[in-house]
Formats: sequence, C-alpha cells, structure tokens
Amino acid sequence: MISKQELWPKEGKLKKGLIILGIVVVTALLITLLEEKTTFKHTKRIPMLIAFLCIGVWLYQPAKKKEETS
Repeated sequence: MISKQELWPKEGKLKKGLIILGIVVVTALLITLLEEKTTFKHTKRIPMLIAFLCIGVWLYQPAKKKEETS
C-alpha cells in the first residue's frame, strides 16, 4: 500500500504542478456551479486572478529550513 508521504511530493515542480492543477479544477467547477445555480456571469477578471494565483504558486520559493547540527 502506498502511503500519502510516498504519493505526495515534498517539494519541486511536481508538487507545484499538482497544486496549480487543483486550483484550476476547483475554481472551474465553482464558476460553473455558480453560473448554473444563479445568474452569476464571470467577467474577464476572474480568469486573470486565477492565472495570477497560479503564477504566484509557481514562482513561490519558501525559505529553506536550516538544519541544526549538534
């Protein structure tokens, strides 16, 4: 059996790619649901915000944790 730690990468492009894929899928489903259930019509701003969010996730570089030696 594969554990979550083996399946989900700890860092790198694959992890960022999976996060971006999740953001795009969830927002697309939410926009579709809102359009179907209400009279909400998305503007051109929403896809741009999603694109900027994805670019921000891709460019994000967390600070490397320093390993302490005893």
